[in-house]
Amino acid sequence: MNEFEDNDIVCRHLQLTKSEIVKSIRDKQLTTFEQVQDETDAATVCGSCASDVEAILEEEIRKRKDG
Repeated sequence: MNEFEDNDIVCRHLQLTKSEIVKSIRDKQLTTFEQVQDETDAATVCGSCASDVEAILEEEIRKRKDG
């Protein structure tokens, strides 16, 4: 995964930043990639950001368990 800063664009087609994706994951307590897609539409246009979105989700789930 690329190391994204909060304001870096993760999904280029939808211009979604890492912080917007993280906010959805945290606010809605999302646990699956499909839930993130449903809430944000990330990785639904071309899919090139799918692995980055999945990595962000995994990182947030890890933080939730550790935290």
